[in-house]
Amino acid sequence: MVRPTTLYTPSAIIVVPIANYHSGPLEPLLGVIEDNSSSPLDTAWKTIRKQTSIPPSSLSVLRYGKSFFSATSSIGQKCLFYPFAFHLNTLSGLSTEVDKLRLDQSICEWDNRDPNPYDLMDSHYHGQGLRKIWFEIDLGPTPGKMLASGLKQLQHDHESGARKLAAVSVNILRAVLVNLDDPITLGGTWWQKARITAWHLWKNGRQSMDAAILSFLLMTLTEIETFLLTMGPEETCDKLHISELFDRIQKKIRSYKLRLSYNFGSYAMSKISRTGSIPKHLKILTLSASHTIRECIAQLVRISGAQSIEICVLESRPLFEGVSLASSILEYLENEPNSPKVDVSIFTDASVAFAAQGVDFLLLAADRIAADGSVSNKTGSLPAALSVRHVSPSADIIVVSELDKVAMQSCDTEAHTMENNESSEVLDAWQQSETVKGLGVIEQKIQKKSRQVTVNVPNVYFEWVPPTLIDAYICEDGVKLPSDFRKRSQWIKEQCERYFDHDL
Repeated sequence: MVRPTTLYTPSAIIVVPIANYHSGPLEPLLGVIEDNSSSPLDTAWKTIRKQTSIPPSSLSVLRYGKSFFSATSSIGQKCLFYPFAFHLNTLSGLSTEVDKLRLDQSICEWDNRDPNPYDLMDSHYHGQGLRKIWFEIDLGPTPGKMLASGLKQLQHDHESGARKLAAVSVNILRAVLVNLDDPITLGGTWWQKARITAWHLWKNGRQSMDAAILSFLLMTLTEIETFLLTMGPEETCDKLHISELFDRIQKKIRSYKLRLSYNFGSYAMSKISRTGSIPKHLKILTLSASHTIRECIAQLVRISGAQSIEICVLESRPLFEGVSLASSILEYLENEPNSPKVDVSIFTDASVAFAAQGVDFLLLAADRIAADGSVSNKTGSLPAALSVRHVSPSADIIVVSELDKVAMQSCDTEAHTMENNESSEVLDAWQQSETVKGLGVIEQKIQKKSRQVTVNVPNVYFEWVPPTLIDAYICEDGVKLPSDFRKRSQWIKEQCERYFDHDL
């Protein structure tokens, strides 16, 4: 997308739907952002509704492309283009066979040929847009295939937390870079391809967890750049040097978990010591599955001196990650010598207020931290925080997270992506219960939409906890304040501009 330099700045969007039932891609569509209140993606959806008969329910975003400047005769000036690729998931949403025929005849122009993005390179902005979306064109077959496969891995992993997915992103970047044949220099195509790969991992990997992914990738790019700057003009860098550099980065990432647990232990003990005596009993509430939270709980069990510790874990529907966390805690503590009496209780999400009674600590992980200190975590975190604040007002609500999960966006949490996943994950849990009546009616209404009566089963994974409900943020280098997150957020923005705003 390109923005003109005049006072009124129209912006254009390339929209490229991809049909999974057809042998090739659909014809690109061009839309214009006419006011500042519409986001590029919103305008893309509007363009699809205006220019095609495809219902939005049949489409999903396949890839985001890097924005770019170009001139277009249809608008008459230079514009900023935002390219998107959409995937046509199903034809069931099309109302009639006539609509399906119109879709094939008026939008699809590839007949039975194999899909080839180069077919559109004759138009300058279409060609640029396709290059920005299909990184395979510039990366080459093998590196491009590795990146595409890596993106699918990130998108489909609904069990791992943000830190693990961020570490996976670094490994994907490594796999792509070691398969590039370009000379490893900062002044050539190798460095450009490294930054292109990092950008796609950030934007097209897992948007709800992209804060950690972006931070880890920026750290990696900084390490690579620093290393290459130390080399003399006559020196050459081989792939072994790059692999060793990635080994050091992954070692640094692995150290975060231990540092976080130590810092949490120090904070918790400082709170306990203020009472003047070692408590006989401690009660902890948490939810979802987090290796960091498990390590923090284990650390408190080791050092608290309490005679008994009660650990309450919410089940965390629909995938019941809390059950996995409880199992992990039990296995871990069974091998812990001299452990006090530990009771692990698994509560339904609906009974969170009951579970919150008498707790000393509510432990929350974070998948994303906004610049104002708001924390995005597993759905159920906000009810847990509200319940603790109401029924156990003296308890501490603590967020344990790497600083790398601070996001670049503004303080407005509405600007962050909301991840709504497949309703089938919720339905699967209902299907296991013999007491659920009329489930077939629900499933039928979901599959066959009617205009009069509809049913939806939202499956939102994450929600925001405001900073007013949080007592402490524990990071790998100590206790942090919202002001620290504002500084970090600004730094991330500056690094993004440095690595991604030029020559990509």
